[in-house]
Amino acid sequence: MALITCPNCGKEISDKAKKCPNCGVVIQKPKVAKICEECGTELKDGTKICPKCGCPVPASEAEKKQKKKKNTIIIIASIITVILLIIVVVCIHSAFEKKKEELAAAAEEEAMIQASNDYSANLTLASVSMLSGASTAEEAGTLIHDVWYDTIFDEYDETTSKYTSGNSDFNDSLARLFADQEFKNKIDSIKENQNTVKEFMQELTNPPNEYEAAYEAINEYYDAYLELTNLVISPTGNLQSYTNAFNEADSNVVKCYQAMDVYLE
Repeated sequence: MALITCPNCGKEISDKAKKCPNCGVVIQKPKVAKICEECGTELKDGTKICPKCGCPVPASEAEKKQKKKKNTIIIIASIITVILLIIVVVCIHSAFEKKKEELAAAAEEEAMIQASNDYSANLTLASVSMLSGASTAEEAGTLIHDVWYDTIFDEYDETTSKYTSGNSDFNDSLARLFADQEFKNKIDSIKENQNTVKEFMQELTNPPNEYEAAYEAINEYYDAYLELTNLVISPTGNLQSYTNAFNEADSNVVKCYQAMDVYLE
């Protein structure tokens, strides 16, 4: 251990002491000058190349520590920047996914509303089409009954006479009726109406929850409609059985339509 003289009290003290143990003055350490290892020239702090011989000056321990500290700060700053960027990207991605989910939910809701509107429209169209077809069938079925009745009971009527005149067998009168072009057109329109209604009914399968009761009601309506229109397209049995079946089917159609009316727009 070397001894140095205290600059304040003049007593000898250790060169390791930070302050004089005698007078308490703080000992300032002499600054060691940096020397060029090649030519011995004294160098200023921060000099990287000796101005005399041009030899590179190695960094001092303090400079090395300062550089290491600076590099550490840069690394930490870079890591923080990367973390912040990751957080920003995650937030943006989360916001994008949330927006996408919101748009998908809105689109799904809009599609459900549109499907519900379409279903309601098809429900109305099917009901109105059945009512139209049933009305035509009612008119045609009444004429079938009258031709049949007037032939059997030899009744005269201006409406039926062109079909019954000269016939004693109701089958001949009905054959003449179904051969008549105007009546054939009416039967064809009933068949075409059946096809139209069938397409609407196919569209109405798998109803939305709020239309399940309406779907059950229109199925009953459809069964009654088919019973009536099929009786007119192809009448069978005797006059009494046909009349009873026709009247019952006609009443069922009216009853089912009235039950269906509460579900229509």
